Amino acid sequence: RKQEKMEQRQARHENLKRLHRAQVIQRQLEEVEERQRVLEERGVKLEKELRGETDNEFSRNSSSADETQLLQTWFKLVLEKNKLVRYESELMIFAQELELEDCQSQLQQKLRRRMAIHDSKKSPQELAEEQQVLGEMMRMVEERDRLVVLLEEQRLQERAEDKDLESFVLSKGYQLNWM
Repeated sequence: RKQEKMEQRQARHENLKRLHRAQVIQRQLEEVEERQRVLEERGVKLEKELRGETDNEFSRNSSSADETQLLQTWFKLVLEKNKLVRYESELMIFAQELELEDCQSQLQQKLRRRMAIHDSKKSPQELAEEQQVLGEMMRMVEERDRLVVLLEEQRLQERAEDKDLESFVLSKGYQLNWM
């Protein structure tokens, strides 16, 4: 009985930790959304300046050096936006993983309660349900493993995209001092 209470206390503690992590992820997602909005607004203004669609004196008298600086700033914005999109994607994966972890924890508790009863005292249906819980737990583990692989694949793709952007910027003759 004492062991059961300790396990329940531990389960509540783990649930609270997951809840806290979920709240942190939610706040981070909201911050990313706001930063993306600000970057989008800055990008629109920069693109208008690059196309000469602004009415300020600076843009009418801009030199190629000014245009180079605008392009440099625009490339930096693209990079920042890419980083935010990637971070948002990671956060979404972390949220999915947290959800799976929560589900797995619930299944483990369910399985512990079932396994506390000796097999000889279980009906065939109870034994089958126990096997079903084990199967669900295995699916949760496989899904969490799949998310880890997905995250690694995304990071490899991001590195390739960064190299492509770097090559493009260099091919246009711009500096990479902003990276």
